[in-house]
Amino acid sequence: MLTVRFISVADVKAVYDLLGVEGEPFGSNFVMFDGDTPVALWRMKVVAEREPVGIIRDIVFADGVEDGDKTFFLHAMFFKLTEGAPIKLRIEGIRPEFKKFGFEEVDGNMETFSENINLHYMCGGYKG
Repeated sequence: MLTVRFISVADVKAVYDLLGVEGEPFGSNFVMFDGDTPVALWRMKVVAEREPVGIIRDIVFADGVEDGDKTFFLHAMFFKLTEGAPIKLRIEGIRPEFKKFGFEEVDGNMETFSENINLHYMCGGYKG
């Protein structure tokens, strides 16, 4: 069974090592587990620019994670971001696969506002 949990910075290093994420733990780390096995990581931090920005630094999947399970994880995380206070979101780098969620290319990254995330693309609908 797939579950998604927040993992503290103090406890996430083993997940980084397992999924091949380099560097020291930081930010907010959400991990998808298949049973007891970590199979995906979402790492982000909020910084103050002209406005608060949620920077999604890493979205990493273990080898063999099926597309449907990847979609489940992304939808779960984006859904949680639509529930909170509106915030600009940035995914580092150009990631065209996130255009379907409403992200656009801006200065070498992908950006949107949390209230504009499109979780209805699979049925041909758009949030509006």
